[in-house]
Amino acid sequence: MKLFKFMGFWEVVLDDNKEVLGRYNQEYFTEQKIGEIVKKLYEQQIKQGHDLSIRVSKD
Repeated sequence: MKLFKFMGFWEVVLDDNKEVLGRYNQEYFTEQKIGEIVKKLYEQQIKQGHDLSIRVSKD
């Protein structure tokens, strides 16, 4: 029997868990890199006054 270890995902969430805007594999993206991605890709949502959160998901 083989056991697989699954990596978690970083999730970028809009306005207190209303919508997941993006999921990024933790194996490939560091926490610092996710911060840079959020600043660049989700700039419009931030300018419109939305709150963005970054959380860890094991799904």
